[in-house]
Amino acid sequence: MTVKADDYAFFAFSSALTHILSARGGIACGRDKKGERFMQKTFVLDTSVLLSDPYAPLTGFDDNIVVVPGPVLQDLERITQGPGSEEATDALRVLGEIQKTANLSECIDTIGGGKMYFCSEGVEYNNLPRAFSLKSIDNQIISICVHLKKSAKRKDAEVILVTNKVSLRVNAGVCGIKAEEYRNSVIEDSGYTGYQTVECDPGFIDAIYASEGRAIPCPEHMHFTENEFVTFKCGSQSAMTVHRKGQLVCIQDKELCGWIQARNNLQKYAMWALTQPASEIPLVILLGPAGTAKTFLSLAAGMDGTYTTQKRNSRESQYNKITLSRPVAESYQELGFLPGGLDDKLAPLLASYYDNMEILLGGKDNKEEREQILMQMQDILDSGVVELCGLTFIRGRSFVNTYFICDEAQNATPTRIRDVISRAGEGTKIVICGDPGQIDVPTLDKNNNGLIYAVEHMKGSPYCAIVKFTEHESVRSKLAREVVKRMS
Repeated sequence: MTVKADDYAFFAFSSALTHILSARGGIACGRDKKGERFMQKTFVLDTSVLLSDPYAPLTGFDDNIVVVPGPVLQDLERITQGPGSEEATDALRVLGEIQKTANLSECIDTIGGGKMYFCSEGVEYNNLPRAFSLKSIDNQIISICVHLKKSAKRKDAEVILVTNKVSLRVNAGVCGIKAEEYRNSVIEDSGYTGYQTVECDPGFIDAIYASEGRAIPCPEHMHFTENEFVTFKCGSQSAMTVHRKGQLVCIQDKELCGWIQARNNLQKYAMWALTQPASEIPLVILLGPAGTAKTFLSLAAGMDGTYTTQKRNSRESQYNKITLSRPVAESYQELGFLPGGLDDKLAPLLASYYDNMEILLGGKDNKEEREQILMQMQDILDSGVVELCGLTFIRGRSFVNTYFICDEAQNATPTRIRDVISRAGEGTKIVICGDPGQIDVPTLDKNNNGLIYAVEHMKGSPYCAIVKFTEHESVRSKLAREVVKRMS
């Protein structure tokens, strides 16, 4: 059984451990629940594993032996200066916490009852075929694996390289080392969309409309997920509802910023979820291809509940401010070279928000002069109603009465997305947007990114609504729809 990373706070590292691996052979025997001895496996982790799960050495391998090669630590330090820097920093931070409690030169107890240690021995040319240069960190890791296997006291000892890199697994196999993918970080996508269509009798549709927005009991033979959107159809008739607390609530048409209306059923679902009070639906996840208006609708709902509400209707707003954020796929070194302070450096990364804000302030017919619109935008930013926030700096913060949008969430790790959602204080609404088909971070893919992680863990929660758009809902332009259709 794998222990969750959240249990890290309860780690109890032993000091002055017996040198089970005193010869650094990497193989030892353990005992099962009956006290019988068995051969422990030795798992050697490469950099990609620690990037995907910083707690992997301590939580991911039960009662086996885990080896973190010395070259991996150097590789993590290198990555902190480039793409993937957030993940590398997290991994080094965890290793730093371990160092506070244990001697890294000795074996360390893991949660599952195994042992972990660091190893730099075995980086030798005679461990590899001639074509393999030791200038490559990957080849150094393979050489360490060969060394551990050669120095094992038993011939049947298993040394397994764990890596998410296909090329490294292939090269390890060439050198006679068994290699596996790290599966603890793989997220099984259930395909949950957040909505479905159901055929029914015309009388049931009439009953939904007769309720005039009040909840009606869900028929006993129908089973839906909490906050799942359900469209009931009978011939040309249809009624759109949401399933909440065993009841069905008819979704009414809504308008954002005085002029924005839904252009398809999924936008209607999204607008309902985005405009629900934070006390009812504090988390909304919108995912799908480009051009489906995920960011646009999210920002419109935020502005409708803060700035535009205050200015237009002079009534109390739902939120005190809007916080805009997105993961940084670029390196921090590149950002550091940009002129200005933190907001100036983040501005290019948040350009999509500015584009949408310009459209929103332009109004239905876009009659406002662009100069006037830009002045309004600057007034909003200067007033502090809209705040820019880098995800890297989110730890330790708490957002109260805030409408928080995290865009491009597919480029965030599961840990980072968990950090975002857990920052929500009283009266705060979190909106997570992204496209699983547009991942820009080399260490992430469709099976381990934060967007899918959020969907799979939060579906069915009474506090979360999810809408998964498809290419059919793209409203950007005919060309954009064609691109999504042909190039995705």
